[in-house]
Amino acid sequence: MEKPLKVLIIEDMPDDAELIELELQRGGYDIDATRVETAEALKKALQDPKWDVIICDYNLPGFDGLAALEMIRDSGNDIPVIIVSGTVGEETAVESVRAGAQDYVMKDNLRRIPISVNREIHNWKLREQKRIADQKIRDSLEEKEVMLKEIHHRVKNNLAVISALLTLQSDYVKDEEAKGMFLESVGRIKTMALIHEKLYQSELFARVEMGDYINQLVKTIQDTYETETCAIRVNLDCDEATLDITKAIPCGLIINELLTNAYKHAFKGKESGNVYLKMKKYGENEKYTLEVMDDGVGLPDEVIAGKSSSLGFNIIRGLARQLSSKLRMTSSEGAHVLLTFKA
Repeated sequence: MEKPLKVLIIEDMPDDAELIELELQRGGYDIDATRVETAEALKKALQDPKWDVIICDYNLPGFDGLAALEMIRDSGNDIPVIIVSGTVGEETAVESVRAGAQDYVMKDNLRRIPISVNREIHNWKLREQKRIADQKIRDSLEEKEVMLKEIHHRVKNNLAVISALLTLQSDYVKDEEAKGMFLESVGRIKTMALIHEKLYQSELFARVEMGDYINQLVKTIQDTYETETCAIRVNLDCDEATLDITKAIPCGLIINELLTNAYKHAFKGKESGNVYLKMKKYGENEKYTLEVMDDGVGLPDEVIAGKSSSLGFNIIRGLARQLSSKLRMTSSEGAHVLLTFKA
């Protein structure tokens, strides 16, 4: 057996309230109705969110329908509200709907009440179904966000463990060249670990804010390779940009290779040097340039010609292909490497 329709009637005239109840019964509803006529009584009634529908007279002695609608809205209850009035005009009806009423009915046409109630309760059920579905989606997204954060955190920690193990292993390597290769691998791992650290700290989870990332990456490389014999200044000029992880990792690794190469080879025999690192956004289709220059000794001819056996520059060319970028290397008053790619 269906439960009675719980109806809250805001009406100062008992006879009008009885007419509303009668029309609902004629429309086939078994009703449980409560009448209130003051703002205080309405406030008390709204403390119990049991109402299926609220039918409100627009003109009340102490307050009007708009004030009642505001109270209903402020209560946080999503209850269908139908305004009834003997004098409501088009402007007032529109104002009532804007204030939260679902429908309005003239008192000389109360036979429309059951039709309006039936429609608005049906619409309320649809809204409730959508609200529940939306909440499930939000809950699912929140769960996935937590999971993604945990994944990035674990990947970062695992890479840190690998980095530490390689550093420890390098202490047992006697050959300086082999030891240097160990440390270069550690730098590459740290570059990738930093990406996952940034993603873990971010609200984006799949995109990296490159300005902050590059700044921290440069500091990490400086701490690793800075020497007392040569003062190298790294000058940064990076636009605000966020890149997908599939673009951010190759960019980070390219920067790591180029800066590491500059620290190791560009300023041999010099007391100081400058590296200029720029990442710029241009055009409307998320196009970027990544540019690294220095005022050092320049690049060997075989590197510019693409015939170098250097692991670092072969890695750079491979990563440039991964970015689907245009790569240009020149050597005039220092090294100049320019990549252009789409995000």
